[in-house]
Amino acid sequence: MASSSPHRKLLCSLVYWAVQRCRMSESPCRLTISLKCPADHAPLRVSVSDTGVGSKLEEFLELDILARETPVEKWDGTLLITTTGINDEAIYRYQCNLQEEGSSARFTKLATTYKNHANFSGTEVCLCLSNEADVDDFILWLVSFVRKIFMLRASNLACELFVEQTDGAESRNVCLPQDSDDFHLSVVTSSIDRLVSGLKDYALSHGNTCDKCEACSLNRELLKIGTGAASNIDRRKAKGLHAEVVIVIAHTASDMSCWMVNCSSTQVLHFEEFVPSTISQSSLDVLTSIDWQSYGFKLKGGHINDEGHAVLEWDNMTFARVDIAVHTYPTSAREWQRSQQDRHLVRKALKSALSSLKADHAGDFLSCHGQRVREYVPDLAESIAGLILSSNDKDFQDECIALLGLGSEDQDISEEAVQSSICEKMNRIIEMNETGENVEDNVPYLFECEKVDEDSQLDEDGNEDMIFDF
Repeated sequence: MASSSPHRKLLCSLVYWAVQRCRMSESPCRLTISLKCPADHAPLRVSVSDTGVGSKLEEFLELDILARETPVEKWDGTLLITTTGINDEAIYRYQCNLQEEGSSARFTKLATTYKNHANFSGTEVCLCLSNEADVDDFILWLVSFVRKIFMLRASNLACELFVEQTDGAESRNVCLPQDSDDFHLSVVTSSIDRLVSGLKDYALSHGNTCDKCEACSLNRELLKIGTGAASNIDRRKAKGLHAEVVIVIAHTASDMSCWMVNCSSTQVLHFEEFVPSTISQSSLDVLTSIDWQSYGFKLKGGHINDEGHAVLEWDNMTFARVDIAVHTYPTSAREWQRSQQDRHLVRKALKSALSSLKADHAGDFLSCHGQRVREYVPDLAESIAGLILSSNDKDFQDECIALLGLGSEDQDISEEAVQSSICEKMNRIIEMNETGENVEDNVPYLFECEKVDEDSQLDEDGNEDMIFDF
């Protein structure tokens, strides 16, 4: 069932509005998606319910275009809506037929149930879809879709999925509750830290293709993380757009039989307003136009697959797995209109995430140029070490060894130790050049030197000098 399937588009839209209603609520909310698949190709019964604020009937009119595109035999355009607001005295029920031409005839009010002063809110939308031959594929897509919602770990939203499938005398049930191995989340945890936790779980389950890999789960803390965020706020209108990017790198597979070995492509996870979303061509252009080589990646190309997701293909991948998540949402949860993508905002957040990754793990994410330079370091260090140790000047040797921090002249220092020390200092210089560290605070010299202490005397002309410990 392709991404253009009306079943998938319809369910994505219903879940999107349910999540927005939960975001607008000031209380913790629950989102429940239920799918019942009767036998003998009877219609699929779908229910999307939430405990957020009451719904506005106008939001369902956004399904108008989808209803026109969907053949009547697949969906007759009928929705059964049950909703109530926190301040409403009753629970209201409506039948909505989007196949009707006149807007006044689309909504039919059904029986009303009074709440008897009970204080709660929520919405349930039910519909029937044609039971197609590839219903198993639809269920697999739905499970993957809900697992991606789990990744965001929204602070006030718990999500669950129930699937009941009947096939003759047999019945199969799937219950997908929200859980995580990350015990560090709290109500004050930021949205980007929650996304980090979710993307880690996603990587450890090999992209939701299976349950968590036991071998990989033991190395959760070894994953390398890069995060970036950017905002575009219109202060005059008191609204704006926020973009977050998280990159998770599995440097090496913990088990050589693990599927993560030599994963040469990345499916970029794209979210809009806390719901999984397909990606536009302009957003893909942002991903492919980044100077990946500056961060040690060789991008072979990128495309949008049949599911509407961006796929980046790598050349000579040196990591076991690379996962990327992009999430954009309005800065205010009270904005009901879908936000427009800001490609420049996403680019800024992505570059920030890559820079963060490089700053924390400079040696692992050298640019392609830096990697080529580093290849010459062992030979150069060997030559310098040979020059030092082959000198007939014992004082010169002792002074060099002391400056390298290898001990006093009375100790027997091996050539390997001298070479290793020089290699370490030269690699540090390369990393500092890559990350743009302040060379005044981190002087990149092979042999150590000291600045004059603040209390030291200055020369008569008042200029500070560097005192080299030769």
